[in-house]
Amino acid sequence: MSDRYLNGRTALVTGSVGGLGNAIAAGLAAVGANIVLNGLEPAEEGAGAASKIESAYDVEAIFDPSDVSDLHQIKRMIDNANARFGGIDILVNNAVVRNFSAIEDLHPEAWDRSIAVNLSAAFHAVRLVLPGMKTRSWGRIINMSSVFGWRGASERIDYVTTKTALIGLTRGIAVETAASGVTANALS
Repeated sequence: MSDRYLNGRTALVTGSVGGLGNAIAAGLAAVGANIVLNGLEPAEEGAGAASKIESAYDVEAIFDPSDVSDLHQIKRMIDNANARFGGIDILVNNAVVRNFSAIEDLHPEAWDRSIAVNLSAAFHAVRLVLPGMKTRSWGRIINMSSVFGWRGASERIDYVTTKTALIGLTRGIAVETAASGVTANALS
């Protein structure tokens, strides 16, 4: 097998301009995947991160500043990636919001944003990329969970809840796609 075994494939990694998401995107680019970076960083920073991946790994990389808490922006991001690359083959749901407070002190708006970014965004992205993956009989869905998806923690109710739910979402996707050439995994 070639060390560029993902040549011709495209990966969308949410929350990927920096940190773990960027390392995942770079790892996928290193084996040949074109990359769609996503994040709320300024356009210059996102474009710079994409340019760095392009130069380092000789792939195409673009930056999309969509806010994954908004369904319309998720759809636009995926439509743009499909138009540019012909489809998304690998989806890594990595974007995350964390709040550190006791349950009674967590503002409802913070809870709602955590649910939207950490959980609903993954559902919507999978829902939108899955038909293309099934048509091509190949796809990889990776949901970034956490050890906190397996156990509780104090003052992290939104994070624990959404990371636990991502594991359940991944199990459901894996069962539904088992015979399609699409795999789904949660990493903790």
